[in-house]
Amino acid sequence: MRSSQVHNAAQRARRGFSVVEVIVALVLVTVGLLGVAGNGALAVRVSGAAVRERRAVQRAADRIANLASRSCASARSGRLVDGAGAITERWTVAAAVNGIVLVDAEVRWATPTGSRVVVLRDAMVC
Repeated sequence: MRSSQVHNAAQRARRGFSVVEVIVALVLVTVGLLGVAGNGALAVRVSGAAVRERRAVQRAADRIANLASRSCASARSGRLVDGAGAITERWTVAAAVNGIVLVDAEVRWATPTGSRVVVLRDAMVC
């Protein structure tokens, strides 16, 4: 009888997983994959926002460099609306005080949640 008991115990050990164990494992794998997909979507969204902000800062810096390359007398405030890119640039040039002119360059762009603004300030020596 001992050999039959050992044989029955060995057969029970080789039966495999129960349905409940398989369902629990599938639920855990599904939750893990949903977490990975959610993190991937967040990374793409944050990366896109960073690219747009970098472009806005570069555009404002280019505007300031353009104004600085001109003479102080020709530097004037202005505004530029880029309809295709939904970007608005506005720059203000303050009156010269002691040979120093303050320039503010503002770039505003649309986002799905509203609008964002970057403002750079620089001083030009006249």
